[in-house]
Amino acid sequence: MSIFRIAYLMLFVLLVFITIAVVSGMSFPGDTAVNEWINNIQSPFFDSSMTFISYLGAFPYCIIASLLAGLVFRLFNRKIESLFIIIVPYIGVSISYILKFLIDRPRPLEDSLENSFPSGHTIFVSILMVLIICFLPQVVINKTWRILLQIAAGLLIALTGFSRLYLQAHWLSDVVSSLVIGTLIVVPAIIVYKYIMKREIECLSFLKSKP
Repeated sequence: MSIFRIAYLMLFVLLVFITIAVVSGMSFPGDTAVNEWINNIQSPFFDSSMTFISYLGAFPYCIIASLLAGLVFRLFNRKIESLFIIIVPYIGVSISYILKFLIDRPRPLEDSLENSFPSGHTIFVSILMVLIICFLPQVVINKTWRILLQIAAGLLIALTGFSRLYLQAHWLSDVVSSLVIGTLIVVPAIIVYKYIMKREIECLSFLKSKP
């Protein structure tokens, strides 16, 4: 078994462990510590900025974000990439809703809604941004701009996870689990994408070789 498959399997096992622990009501030390730290850094600036960042993963803004990103790639004639960007993040969102329905975990704030596990915002943004990071070389030729955009996308993933913690909508274990779920979804999606592209290149080569 390759290192890649072992790492993927370990992530899946980690997700199963955290899920079982959450269902059984186990308390994660990091959850309480991070929640207390968040309470100590509250400020008007963070209140507004974290709320704004969190909007990207919320309905209906998440639909607008994926459609706009997909449209940009479609304008560059990258139809397959556009479809992946529009469709794949919602596989994660669907899984998020199923888990929320099955696992009724209280959120950090007593007056907030239930169904804390996992963070749908984090799952959506992480999948969308990783796909954009992987597909950017297809549309951005300039290496400097491409790297800057990829860094910005990576930072957005981190900021979205942090925003959910800062707004006390989720526990640390919710966000970590969401990042794991996003990884478990996006990895096979990219493998399928590469397979489709390979087949497309092979078909084009075959057609060109015909007399």
